[in-house]
Formats: sequence, structure tokens, C-alpha cells
Amino acid sequence: MLERIKKKKLILIIAFFIILYIVLKGIIVYIQDLYMSNEVYNKEYGIGDVINVVSYTKEERDNTEYFSNKSTKYSIKIKNYFNDFESGDSDDNYEYYMLYNDANNVDAAFMFGHNNTQLYDIKNNFGTDNVYYEFNYFPLYISNVLEKFYLKKYDIKNDIDLIKHIRERKKVECNFFTPIFKIKENYFFNYIETSLPPIDKITYIEGDLEGYIFEMDNYKQVCIIKNGMIYNLTFFKLDYFTDDVIEDVLRSVVIE
Repeated sequence: MLERIKKKKLILIIAFFIILYIVLKGIIVYIQDLYMSNEVYNKEYGIGDVINVVSYTKEERDNTEYFSNKSTKYSIKIKNYFNDFESGDSDDNYEYYMLYNDANNVDAAFMFGHNNTQLYDIKNNFGTDNVYYEFNYFPLYISNVLEKFYLKKYDIKNDIDLIKHIRERKKVECNFFTPIFKIKENYFFNYIETSLPPIDKITYIEGDLEGYIFEMDNYKQVCIIKNGMIYNLTFFKLDYFTDDVIEDVLRSVVIE
């Protein structure tokens, strides 16, 4: 009699954990699919172009008129194409400059920017007050150990590695039979993808600078990686800021 009771208890315990696993697995599959839109699943990116930047020689720098940002938080200098630009609203991280025509319309605009790298935010800013807080919510909790494992698995050491992986990876349509470990990995990278600009065209910067350029129809955003930070140079109105001008600006960049 006692043995029967023990067996029944064991069966009930096993059945409880099986049901619990089925319920939790169903919740995980549902939630990760709820957060990830079809745009993430179906988006196909181009691999990207490459630009090789050769910085100015000392003689070229000595003979160049430079334009510097105003912020005391960081220092960056570029070749001065902005004598006729007027300063706009600025804060500690961003500075805006506009070129107005006779009708007081903006003919071109330029922005300095300075912020953390994506990889820094992923590694250091998990919590309820930032865009990655949902990583910490049960049941799609991504531990620091798991996050480091995913980054190491794909040899992601900086933002360029991260962006290339996001753009080149194969999407995973998760279902009930997909292992939880794989579901979390898929959620991890899909979530990161939603925080990146959904831009088709990208150019990677190599040579004497490291970074990348996002391009839209009317602007280019240059992201230079240095000192563990991202320095943004955003050029609006590409008929004014031609490719030759932007490349010359990149060759002239001095970050201190």
C-alpha cells in the first residue's frame, strides 16, 4: 500500500514537471514571437560595401582649416566645410549646424554626435530603465553568462562584428520543438536588431579609421569607433555633401 502511494506521488510529481515544462515552453515560444515582428524575421540585408580611409599626413593636417565640436565631453576635429553654417540646438552629446538659403529654408545640415557603442549597452546596461530591460524578464531571461556565450560563439568583439552578424545571420522560426537555448539566442539577436537602424545600405570603414556608414535617401550617418565610444557625423542633403566631400572629411578626422 505504501509503495503504491509512493509510486502515485512520483507519477504526480513527474506529471507536474512535464506539464510545467510544456506550459513554460509554450509561454516562451509565444512571448518571443510576440516581441519579434515579421519585419525582423523577413528582413533581408545586403552584406555592405567597404571604404578604405587613409588619414591626412601631418603636412596635410598642418595646411587644413579645421572645424571643431563645442562640447567639453569629447573633442573631434574635421576639415571645415561649414563656414556658412549656423549653430542649432545642442546638448552634451549632440550638436547641430544648418545652412539656410535666402528663403530661410535649410539647404543642408550637419550633426556631431557622441554615445556608447551598441556592445557597451548590451554588456553593461541591462535593467528596467533602458531598451534592453526585457532581457531580464522571466521567462526570456538572458543571463550575463548566456549573453557572453552568444557573443563569443559568433566572435563578436565590437559593433562592426555585431552588425555584420545581425545582417548576415539566418533567421530562426521558433516553434514548440525548438530548444529553449536556441529560442533565447534567436530572441537575443532579434531584440538587438530592433534597436539598430533598419537601413538597407551600409558601408564599413576600414584603414586608418574603424566604423561604418548608414545611408538613407537624404542623409548619411558616419559612426566612428574609437576609445570605446561611437562618434557620429551625420550629413543631411547629399547633393551638398557629396561622396567626395564626406570621404575628405573622414580623411581629416582627428579625435582626441
